[in-house]
Amino acid sequence: MTLVEAYGTGMPKIMRSYDNFAAKPHIEVTDNAFKITLPNANEIPEKAFLNENESAVLDLFKEKDFIVRKEIESALEISQAMAVRILKGLVDKGKIRIVGAGKNTRYLLNKTYR
Repeated sequence: MTLVEAYGTGMPKIMRSYDNFAAKPHIEVTDNAFKITLPNANEIPEKAFLNENESAVLDLFKEKDFIVRKEIESALEISQAMAVRILKGLVDKGKIRIVGAGKNTRYLLNKTYR
């Protein structure tokens, strides 16, 4: 995996590389060896790549067809600036789309994500 540079130094790097995944490496230790099982990153659910706030925003779509920024601020108890950053991240990742502008801005879940 080209992560090990010296004896034992690759383990922390491997563990950190799974920080944003729900599935974590599993380590089995015996008297004379250890075995590490690495989850296949290609098979990890797409939602695992979202941070906690992004996942919480997407969960709001379970109850509504669209959301507005103020609903996110209230639901997550965050500032306007933080809500804007989260929404921008979800738009950039293709999870949601913007409809309207100014006071009429609404966010809709992309059909490809449903």
